Amino acid sequence: MHTSSCESGNKPGQDRRADPRREIDVLMNRFLNGYPYLSRATDISRTGMRIQPISGAGAPSRFVGLQFQLPGSNEVITASGEIISGKPEDGPLGVRFTRMPAISKERINRYLANRCPD
Repeated sequence: MHTSSCESGNKPGQDRRADPRREIDVLMNRFLNGYPYLSRATDISRTGMRIQPISGAGAPSRFVGLQFQLPGSNEVITASGEIISGKPEDGPLGVRFTRMPAISKERINRYLANRCPD
């Protein structure tokens, strides 16, 4: 599922994101205590993403490592993030990027710019 939505998706009382998001559907690794757990990314913005854990919820942790590829790209993006909403056992997690190499940030910005006109 590759969609072209560039809406911010903000609904009163539901979403605090200021940056436009892009719906995506990619498998990714979510790292907890150094171990990768399969997850699915369902949207991304410049500041974070929403992910759905698929395997091994792992120990509850506020901070996670992230590793993924954007649709249509072979480039691997790595980032650290903080879970700001949701619980692994309950469904989707809202993750805010906390650390990211400059090259990963550039790749996300380029991906969003090519799909979300200002």
